[in-house]
Amino acid sequence: MVFSPVFKWAERTDKVYITIELEDVKDPQIELTDEGTLSFKGVGGTTKHEYALDLKLYKGIKKDESKWAIGERHIVFVIIKQEEEYWERLLPTGVKMNNCKVDWDKWKDEDEDQTDVDFGGMDFGGMGGAGGMGGMGGMEGLMGGMGGMEGMMGGMGGMG
Repeated sequence: MVFSPVFKWAERTDKVYITIELEDVKDPQIELTDEGTLSFKGVGGTTKHEYALDLKLYKGIKKDESKWAIGERHIVFVIIKQEEEYWERLLPTGVKMNNCKVDWDKWKDEDEDQTDVDFGGMDFGGMGGAGGMGGMGGMEGLMGGMGGMEGMMGGMGGMG
């Protein structure tokens, strides 16, 4: 039986961040297309089951400029959009996936500063288009747990 991993997403005007939440991925197969598809297959998790995720994104992407990195607990994608604009949604109209969540740690609204996400010095260099890359060291704890929650809650008056 093939399982579907949980994934999170956030966007900027020029890119989409997608994080597949799956630990200890072995033999990953990753494919991106300019038409806006993302395909992932691999064995992982504590049960070492086979996982697969096939996404048709809302619009086209720049496959050759997009990058990904595989860590111990996540696969992180930085997907470059073909056109700089906010998308109405991640997936085409009518597509709903129960394993899809918003990544509030990376989310920025259109009227907010569009600075990039800090990945803690993680090197994405040379990852674009290189399917089946091995794991990358130094990603332990990256985006794990409630990393940015303290900052989000700090400015919320009346909480507590």
